[in-house]
Amino acid sequence: MKFTILKKLKHIRLNIVSIIFGILFSMYFIIVSINWGRADTFNIVMIFLGLFWIIITINVNKIFNLFGKFPRIIKIFFKIVLLSFLLSFVIVECIIIQNMRTTAAASADYVIVLGCQVDGSIPSIPLLRRVNTAVNYLNVNQNTNVVISGGQGPGENITEAAAMKRILVQNGINENRIFEENTSRSTMENFMFSDKLYNLKDKNIVIVSTDYHMFRAISTAKKLNYKNIKSLPSRSQLSVLPVYLLREYAAVVYYKIFRKI
Repeated sequence: MKFTILKKLKHIRLNIVSIIFGILFSMYFIIVSINWGRADTFNIVMIFLGLFWIIITINVNKIFNLFGKFPRIIKIFFKIVLLSFLLSFVIVECIIIQNMRTTAAASADYVIVLGCQVDGSIPSIPLLRRVNTAVNYLNVNQNTNVVISGGQGPGENITEAAAMKRILVQNGINENRIFEENTSRSTMENFMFSDKLYNLKDKNIVIVSTDYHMFRAISTAKKLNYKNIKSLPSRSQLSVLPVYLLREYAAVVYYKIFRKI
């Protein structure tokens, strides 16, 4: 009797912890969306995923009872899918994190700075950090030129390349060292269009992007036959890093499925 009561109390505690996790998960993405001033598709999905987690926790006994009635082959299939997802998530995230801290070689021919969100005509914090990272490198390596790559997306009044050029010039980088690519809308297009304009594949290249994005950026460049590339990641904001790590997992899987990396 005592053992049964203790078991039920333990089960209740686990449910409470699980519900709190679901609430905090959803609240985190709500707060991020408020801070960004927009709720994009990914954040909305994550908010509802947290709510869905709460519903599952509340009805966990009913779900297990229902699951127990399924044919054995369906149970096995479901377990394989779940384990495959968890394994792929851990592996991909480890690879992403491993590539977040690297140091680029000196005296590259070009730095390629990958574009990022511009709010109207104001560069986002990730974009500012990318350009500032490039500025530091360019100030040390005076013979290195810079390609700024990024088109104009929804909510952007100017191209990402134009926003980056303005920051570079304001930080004392000579305009003769700055080369623009202003039509790309994705990581793959960044490299495709930049090479089409400036023949970069055989040059010594340093790629600047945000740390969580570095693995996909390098992998995409290699897929497009860039031969001599190094990475120079800019630091991401710790407060939103979990969002970007989750997003990047989905992006890496998408790129891998469609053979973009």
